This record gives sequence, C-alpha cells and structure tokens, in this order.
Amino acid sequence: MAVEIALPSHVKTILLTGAGGFVGRELVRLLLYRFPDVSLIATDVGVPPNHGVTDSARLTCIAANLCDKKEVEGLFAGKQVQAVFALHGIMSGQSEADFELGYNVNIFSHLNVLSVLAKHAESRPQGEPLPVHVNVSSLAVYGGPRATPQSRVVPEDTPLQPETSYGVCKSVVELVTYDYSRKGFLDGRTVRLPTVCIRTGAPSSAASSFISGLVREPLQGIKTVCPIADSKDDETIEGMPIYVTRVKTVVDNIARAINVKAQDIEQKVGKTRCINLPGIKITTRDILNALEQAGGQKALDLIEFKRDPAVIAICETWAGDYDAAGPLGLGFAVDDRQQGYAQAVADFQETLKA
Repeated sequence: MAVEIALPSHVKTILLTGAGGFVGRELVRLLLYRFPDVSLIATDVGVPPNHGVTDSARLTCIAANLCDKKEVEGLFAGKQVQAVFALHGIMSGQSEADFELGYNVNIFSHLNVLSVLAKHAESRPQGEPLPVHVNVSSLAVYGGPRATPQSRVVPEDTPLQPETSYGVCKSVVELVTYDYSRKGFLDGRTVRLPTVCIRTGAPSSAASSFISGLVREPLQGIKTVCPIADSKDDETIEGMPIYVTRVKTVVDNIARAINVKAQDIEQKVGKTRCINLPGIKITTRDILNALEQAGGQKALDLIEFKRDPAVIAICETWAGDYDAAGPLGLGFAVDDRQQGYAQAVADFQETLKA
C-alpha cells in the first residue's frame, strides 16, 4: 500500500528533533529526497549527519540540548519555522533505569519545544496557518489488563495505563500537545510507533532492541542474546506476540502525518489526535524463521537464549495487536501481514550491500 506524502502549502521550513537517531535520519533522507525546495533544520545532542548535503538553504545540522530552553529558542532564531517533527527521546530501558534523565528528556525538553514553537507562531505572517507539530510517541502509553501480549487493543475502548516511565512520559507529552492544539497555539498531532525493525547500527537501550538484534547481529556474523527465552523451544518464543512495522513503512507514515487535516484526524481517532500507526503481529518464532531463511543455521547458532527479567517485565506490558481501522482510514500504510517481517529482513540485507 503506497502512502501519499505531501506538505501543507505553507510549510517551507521544518525542524526535526532527534535527527541523529535511526528513525530521524531516515525521515531527514526522505524529506530531502521528496521536497528539494523545503529547508530542513536537523538537531540532536550531537550534530546530526548531513547526508552529503552541504547547501545550508536545504539542510542545517545543529547540536542542541533541548532541555535548555534558550538552546531551543536558538533553533528558531532568525527563521520562520512552519512545522516540527519531534522525534527525540530516551528509550524505554534507559528511561526505566535513569528516572531523572528520562523525565528531563522525554517530558521537559518536549515542553520546551512546544512552548517555543507556540511563541514563534505569534510572529507568523498574517493569514498563515498555524505551524504543524508532529509528536512522535509510542504504543507504550498502553498497559494494564487490556494491553497484554495476548490483547488486541481497540483504542476507543482502551484507557491509557502506561506501566513504564517511558510510557508515562509519552502520555504526558501527548496530552500537552493536544492542549496546545485545543488552545489554538499550534496544529498538533501525535503518531504512536509500533516496534520498528530492522534497525541498523548498534543496539539501543530500548527493551525492544532485541527484536532487531536477533536479525541484525547474526546476519553480520555477530553473537546476540534473546532476552525473553531460555531456549529456542521456550513457550514465550511463540506465546508473546509483538506488534511491528518496517522502517520504510513507519518513516512514510510519520511523513504523511504532517498533511492530514486536523478535523479528519479527530473524526477517525478522536479529539486528542493520537494516531496508532499500523503494524503487524508477529512472534519471536517468526523472527527466528526469517533469520534462518536469510542466514541459515549458522546465523541461528549465533543466538544465546538467556532470559532477562527486566526486559521481560517491559515486554509483558505490550499489547500484541491493535485495531488500526482509524489510521488506515486516514491513508496510513500497513505492511503485508504474511510477508511484512520477511520484507523487513530483506530491507536490512539491502543495507548490508550498500
């Protein structure tokens, strides 16, 4: 299913936070390719990659501490920014291990961006629409008895009950983004990401990191650990479903979110404008089967099965499936339910050839 990606006509300059992260880098690449006349400001704690672009009119890469409001203000200084993709954050495992850092980055830095963008919007030309703010969130906002690995979440019937600090922080920022929109300060919307795979690069601090790692490392001849099972025959291999999306699909869907009309979002998913991006349900058995198909027994032999209670505790708060009727009605894409994960593995294999 192809995704229609366009920009609102008034958007000429876009700020992307977390642009040095995996999804952020891919989104910058997509926007550079699709919209050569739009100016991008890419920021992260370190200077994000410029993807070979040296023309500052097209891409400016800046290191910034978004927990410092003055540094956030500096990103907007002398510019007229019409849209923001807010992708930055501390991942789930690290957020649970370092409470203060998680809150500073996953809540307070986002509040800085929202506050500065709202103030910045006051100086926009008369008649220009409000700036669009795409808050990139997570399905970790769910939890409780209606969001277990065996659950199929129906968003309209499932209250938010995060069971990790990461999920709590994400839900807070979702509500604040909604409130800024409700007050007419900006045009906000939230997209909640399924687990993205296969992520390239080094393993992250996310509890979900193993979902990519079970393929990424063995296909490069590197040993890795499956932290939810003690053996390949452990019941959790098939008994703990996971909701995932391909890299290309999720990046296209995030980009699409900027141009969906607010009233359409509210009609399909509710007033808070929180969109659960579509994914597919798989199991760790599906991952192992795909790995064997791609790399054979020698790849499987590089996996050590060793249960990690901290990872399992987080995984047990994830729903295994979601009703995505609303987002699909808004034109967001979903991977093929039978071949989607195999396609994700094939995508990763292509990156190894590059």
